[in-house]
Amino acid sequence: MGDDALPREVGRAIRVLRLLHGLSYAEFAEKARLSATYLRQVERGERDLGLGALGLIAQGLNCDARLLLPGDGRSPVSAVVADRFDRAPEALQEAILFLLIEPEGSPKKQAILALINEDPERSRLRSRPRPDERAARAGAPASSGRRPGR
Repeated sequence: MGDDALPREVGRAIRVLRLLHGLSYAEFAEKARLSATYLRQVERGERDLGLGALGLIAQGLNCDARLLLPGDGRSPVSAVVADRFDRAPEALQEAILFLLIEPEGSPKKQAILALINEDPERSRLRSRPRPDERAARAGAPASSGRRPGR
């Protein structure tokens, strides 16, 4: 591993966990008691961090600091994903495994992915609301969002 590979790997794991928690940089900075600028630089792998900062970041992400470090030959991101997978309900684990194993062209896989893309809960993760969401926020009646003939 090169000199700059470790900070990038740790930064990537921090970013994944921050996004999984739905934290903005400002929220994360408040929880970790570090500056948002510093945290951005750490996530991009531009700054090395000491054990004290690593501990504060882990506290801000509500995780064990070891989860952010490479170990057992795995990247920190795969450790984060494995940890989340292990804590998921069995039905969700089975669905994830199905999506990973099922061939790309499978009609079942395509149908599931289409359903995931239509899930209104996922739309809250978008930075810009869809037109029907903007109308609902403005108090106007929301359109169906579908074009005529569909």
